[in-house]
Amino acid sequence: MSRKFISSILIAAVAATGLSFSAAPAQANDDLAKFLVGATALIIIGKALSDNNNGNVSVSTNPPKVHKPRRKALTAACIRRHNTYSGKVKVFGQKCLQKHYRHADSLPRHCKVRLATTKGTKRGYSIPCLRNEGYYIVSSK
Repeated sequence: MSRKFISSILIAAVAATGLSFSAAPAQANDDLAKFLVGATALIIIGKALSDNNNGNVSVSTNPPKVHKPRRKALTAACIRRHNTYSGKVKVFGQKCLQKHYRHADSLPRHCKVRLATTKGTKRGYSIPCLRNEGYYIVSSK
């Protein structure tokens, strides 16, 4: 709310209470107490609204920047082929990447896969998922 609006309400309240005083002294004291309570409440509300307006955060129409990972090279030497019950699958071997890629701990967790192979459970990283996250494969020497 604007300050002009709040001040006009306050002036109207003061004018209205000024007209309602009666001639009886006891009733005048009650009216004065009611006026002071009402004026104090209006001042508190006005101050709270004023403080709220001063601390407004401007709303930006620009969407927040999404951090995209830098394109990072992963060696083809870590590609493993596993025979699963649904066919052959290629993944980056988890142990190989931890050994040859120093940032293996920062690879996206949602790209981790667990494969049920004919030789037990194997862990690795999905190649298409890592490509979608900005990683690329370089040939091994």
